[in-house]
Amino acid sequence: MKVFITGATGFIGTHVARLLVRQGHRLVCLVRKTSHIQELEKLDVDLYRGDIRDRKSLLSGMSGCDALIHLAGVSSFWEPDKKLYTEVNVNGTRNVMECALDTGISRVIHISPLYVYGKPLRIRFDEKSTVGPRRFSELARSKYEAELISWGLHRKKNLPLTVCYPAVAIGPGRRRNAVSQVEMLMGHAFLSRSSLNSAQTYVHVQDIAEAISRVLTIEGAVGRRYFIAHERISTRRMQSMVNEIIGSGPFRIVLPDSLVMFAAGAVAVLARVLKKPRLQWMSPEYILTLQNGLMADGTRSQRELGMSYKPISDAVREEIDSIRTAWSIHEKRKSRRYPLHLDVTYKAKGTPAESTGSVIDISENGLLLATAEPCAKGRYISINLSGGRKEEYVMVRGRVVRKGKGSMAIDITHKDREIREMLAGPGMAREGKPGAEPGILSLEGSL
Repeated sequence: MKVFITGATGFIGTHVARLLVRQGHRLVCLVRKTSHIQELEKLDVDLYRGDIRDRKSLLSGMSGCDALIHLAGVSSFWEPDKKLYTEVNVNGTRNVMECALDTGISRVIHISPLYVYGKPLRIRFDEKSTVGPRRFSELARSKYEAELISWGLHRKKNLPLTVCYPAVAIGPGRRRNAVSQVEMLMGHAFLSRSSLNSAQTYVHVQDIAEAISRVLTIEGAVGRRYFIAHERISTRRMQSMVNEIIGSGPFRIVLPDSLVMFAAGAVAVLARVLKKPRLQWMSPEYILTLQNGLMADGTRSQRELGMSYKPISDAVREEIDSIRTAWSIHEKRKSRRYPLHLDVTYKAKGTPAESTGSVIDISENGLLLATAEPCAKGRYISINLSGGRKEEYVMVRGRVVRKGKGSMAIDITHKDREIREMLAGPGMAREGKPGAEPGILSLEGSL
């Protein structure tokens, strides 16, 4: 099946794309010029430049596709310009759905967060429940409006629509600075009393991908709603789970709701004035969402889709491992760097011959290699750093973490000697500047 996907570069989207490729589907992934496409570049997918706010780009990209999965949208709880929620989530979704009708797509799956239900009167609510009278964030409000537009097109113009409602997604692969309750509980210094005692419904991100893939091919899914939801867990219990996995609990202060909301409001004002990004979990709307909880029943997806959900404890453990890896890489990239001009030979894993290049920047943890044939991200490289010096042989091994035009950044995983020691040796080509350590140019930054 040829599937057009919006939002494939997101947390859920990358998992969906990987699974569908493994299942043999042909994917056309809508990406913007500013999208992080590194994960998609590893997959056998077609990358199509466009934007859900541009109808013309959508029509061209969807042409010839059998199905549509709509994941794109603003997913943050705080944006400096609130108009973005309407422009992307509401107007963008209208464009996507109308273009699906215009191109004759036979299956449309729209992903809408369970937050759109607000707090229904029925505490443990399901697909048949009436939505609550209030949405607690601009994110939920705009997503709810987008969903109403989609259902309207289903009723009036026979849009072949199915809506999937993921619960709070947990698992590996979340980009830094995205909303992560697990990361918040690993290091956030305080919570409100209501937030600590409220409960959320969680699901492994890989189960969301699995459910979407099943909806894609199941008969009778058109016109149906599916909650992709598993365990209902209080924030207090989730905190204990995180503490057990990381081996200790962070210093925690529980404050009155009013004080937490006041602090969050003050941070919001400061961020708006300074025009700087802020921690999403310090958004008043996110705190309000957390305080009101999310108690959803996902048994329909188990019954009709045959879902067997993974334990949330596994998802939490996997996300913590992913967060720790990201933190480790971030710390490595803060290492002291030394500019260098050294011609080297290197060999990429899986290639029979050596290649030549020039190391132009190096630290204890990574290096930047200029070469006419940069390797793809993830490839392992062995580099002889002895240069033209016959008296010694210095080997460095590492993994490509970024590929550029004519260069590649390499995360060092093994080295025969410390970089600092190697640079101090005789015959090494290097630069200096007044006031720096002899023979070494001291810079701060990241590879």
